[in-house]
Amino acid sequence: MKRAFLVVTHGEMGIGTLNSMQLLMGKQENVSALALREGDSVDELSEKISTKLHENAKAYDETVIVVDLLGGSPSNVALRSLAEFHDLKIVTGLSLPLLINLVNFSASEENTTKLIEDSVRVAHEGIKILDKNFLKNNI
Repeated sequence: MKRAFLVVTHGEMGIGTLNSMQLLMGKQENVSALALREGDSVDELSEKISTKLHENAKAYDETVIVVDLLGGSPSNVALRSLAEFHDLKIVTGLSLPLLINLVNFSASEENTTKLIEDSVRVAHEGIKILDKNFLKNNI
């Protein structure tokens, strides 16, 4: 299955996360990012998302949208896209480990739900408190 990923966030977070991922993994043609910047309208963002989803539909079997925050404008606008793209998957809580795992295992995992669940688990397991206790327990 050929998947595309669309990252949509408040401000430059998504673009920066995409750039960081590509620094580690190289250019990824199937991943793009949109930013909702100060002064941008939600309607403009909705049009940009719709345009990208239609572009992706020509080249990919599906697009997974990754947003920064559940309940924020990017996730709310992405949710509206479900009216037209019924099989769309939207993942909240963008992080670099999440995006890397999604992209890295996209070609080898046919089941999109499993890919997302595995990626969320990897992102969750990557959150640690690093202090003297961590050093004692992991050396």
